[in-house]
Parts: sequence; structure tokens; C-alpha cells
Amino acid sequence: MNIDASRGALRVAAAGGLGFDLLYVVHRLLQGFGPDDASPAGIAAYSAAHRGRLLGSEVALGLALFAFVGLIAGLTPVVRTAGQDVLATAVAVTGAVFVALGFLSQAAETALTNVSDPSAVLALNQLQGRTPNVWAITALTAVMSSAAWRTRLVPKWLAIAGFVAAGVFALGAFFSVFGREVEGNSSLFGVGLFVVWLFVVAVFLLRGSSEAREEQ
Repeated sequence: MNIDASRGALRVAAAGGLGFDLLYVVHRLLQGFGPDDASPAGIAAYSAAHRGRLLGSEVALGLALFAFVGLIAGLTPVVRTAGQDVLATAVAVTGAVFVALGFLSQAAETALTNVSDPSAVLALNQLQGRTPNVWAITALTAVMSSAAWRTRLVPKWLAIAGFVAAGVFALGAFFSVFGREVEGNSSLFGVGLFVVWLFVVAVFLLRGSSEAREEQ
């Protein structure tokens, strides 16, 4: 990959990461903290009362996932050009899994705004809460940190921070399987950690594209 192509790929990756972060924050703001009553009746009442806002949040989430495709599409060829074929494939696969599970979770959340039957609400709420998004984030963060470490696209301290974050996400992933209740507001901590980490990564990728331009 020549310098122009590498610079362009890094800019696409950075734009995808920043776009995902921005749109995901919009999604969470529109979602709010959810109903105080986590029973099926409480969830159905909350969804009916805030239907327009919740549907808007799902549109923002869908756009965020599309933006994330740009991150993966831009990062994968740069990692491969650096001689890390296995890691490049891992970045593409984990990114694709993350996006696919994100759309599955979005579908369940959207469906929740259109049902009132208690059994349907309970099933959809369990599906949304048990969708293994945290497992996908764990794998993605670990792989991206490995790729960043090997290719020096970001400082080593940021790659190490990614490994630490992946460990935190792994604990949350175990809880999502063995916990009796679906994810609650405490999961926002892990999501916030991922968003902040990804923002810093995107900034360094954008900086890397500028350095590639100077090398030209």
C-alpha cells in the first residue's frame, strides 16, 4: 500500500471511529436510563410513553454501526500492509461480529417499542440484554489492541489500556451469561470505557494519517 492509500485508509478508519462514538452517544442520550420498573408492564409503559424518542435512538444506533464499518474497512488493509495478515483478518472478523450483534440488539430494542404483551416484552428484553455484545467488544478490543501494538499505529500505553479494558469487558461478559438479570445501568460503565478508548484510538489514527502525508 502506497503512502496515499495508507493515509486515506487511516482517515477512513478515524472518521468511522469518531462517527461511531458521536452517534452512539446520541443513541444513549435518547435512550435515557430506562424505566424504574423493570417488570414487563413497566417496560411496555415506558416504551409507549417515549416511543418517538426511542425510535430516534435506534436510528442513531444503526447509523453508528454503519460508521463502525468504516473503521474496520480502513484499519484492516493498513494492518495487513504492515505484514500482520492474521491480525488483519482478526480485525475484520471481530469487527463484523460486533456490527452483526449490534444490529441484532437494535432489532430487539426496536421491537420492544411496538409490543405490549407481557410475554413478548419479557422475551425481547431478555434477547436484547443477553445478546453477547460484551463478548464481541471484548474480542474486538483485544484484537485491535494487539494490532495497534504490532503495527505501532497508536502509542504502547494506549494498546496496554485496551488490553486492560478487554479484561474488564470479559468480566462483564461472564456476568451477562451467569447473572440472573439482564444488563442494567451498571453496564453503562463498560460501554463508556469502550467509547472513550475508541475515541482516543481514532484521534491517533487521524494523527497517523497526517504523519503519512508529511512522509510523502
